[in-house]
Amino acid sequence: MLTLRRDISNPEATLGVLEIEGGKKLHTIEPPWIEHPAGGPAGAPYVSRIPAGAYRLEPFKLPSGEKGYILSNPQLGVFQLPWNIPKPQREALRSRITIRAANYAFEAVDAIGVGCERTKTAVGWKLERSLDALNILRTTINSAIDLTLVIEDVGGASAS
Repeated sequence: MLTLRRDISNPEATLGVLEIEGGKKLHTIEPPWIEHPAGGPAGAPYVSRIPAGAYRLEPFKLPSGEKGYILSNPQLGVFQLPWNIPKPQREALRSRITIRAANYAFEAVDAIGVGCERTKTAVGWKLERSLDALNILRTTINSAIDLTLVIEDVGGASAS
């Protein structure tokens, strides 16, 4: 099991610490929470993080060829792929949420970006060494078959 504890949230980004089996820790960056315009439970597509909860995590190859992980929990409105969403609910639910390399929140479109360190820059929060972090994640969880990611909102106020 992996645990993501979100500890900073502001209008530009949500930051957290991803704890991996074996005591390893990586940093994460996501967009802030933005309500879904159609009232969906999983936030607005492309511009919002997903809600806290437990997600199934599986290896996934992005269209770019990058290897990451895909999350799903239908009870929270997050499906693995668009065609897994029941047709009448496709406008209100989300799919293809991934964990992948990303340095800034605006790069983490429908994703949780991972990095080895986080820094505050003149343009906002940034993750450093995101490709290294993704390799650490891949190597650590390797070919585990039944993976769960638990996301917890432990921080709230921003550290602007």
